[in-house]
Amino acid sequence: MIKRRLCILAGVVTIMSQTVIGCGNTPDNNNGEAFNFMRGYQTVEPSQAINKENVDDPTPYIQYGYERHTKEAASEERMPGYAVYDRPLLAESISEMVAIIPDVEDAGVLVTSQHVLIAYKSNNEDRTKVADQVKKTAMSVVPSYYDVYVADDPRLMDDIERFRGHYSENQAESDALEQTIEEMKSFPQGEDPTDN
Repeated sequence: MIKRRLCILAGVVTIMSQTVIGCGNTPDNNNGEAFNFMRGYQTVEPSQAINKENVDDPTPYIQYGYERHTKEAASEERMPGYAVYDRPLLAESISEMVAIIPDVEDAGVLVTSQHVLIAYKSNNEDRTKVADQVKKTAMSVVPSYYDVYVADDPRLMDDIERFRGHYSENQAESDALEQTIEEMKSFPQGEDPTDN
């Protein structure tokens, strides 16, 4: 009986403390910033740090994730199973990862809804080897349905940068992107995975 009362008391205290903490989440108390459940408070750092080392406490970003849903609960969701990928953050992460490959000096990355385009500068004679490293680096980050195209021509960085901030509802831009992809296909794309 005493254990039950202690459990109830602990539950009430927890609920009250969460309520008090939550009451401070107003724009007035956060320098006018609105809270966005997908990204937290918008800060100078454009991303709320997904696997970033430059945060004060990286613990929330390196924890394992687990969820469980019943068919009934999932059916009630407005868009079940819809994950939103932060494309600029993916581009930044891939660009940083590619730039630290020993044979790469500079890298520009564009991430769309289904493509990753990477233009990079390398002085290595084995172009296929470097292309393979670059491509596999991007493939390790994005979902498997993404197509990854690479080109060891730094001039293409400007070509893919012009699509920054755009989206695919404009047919002319989609056509220009497809033309850029076709041009990138003329460069080494790494080893053929079907050769294994």
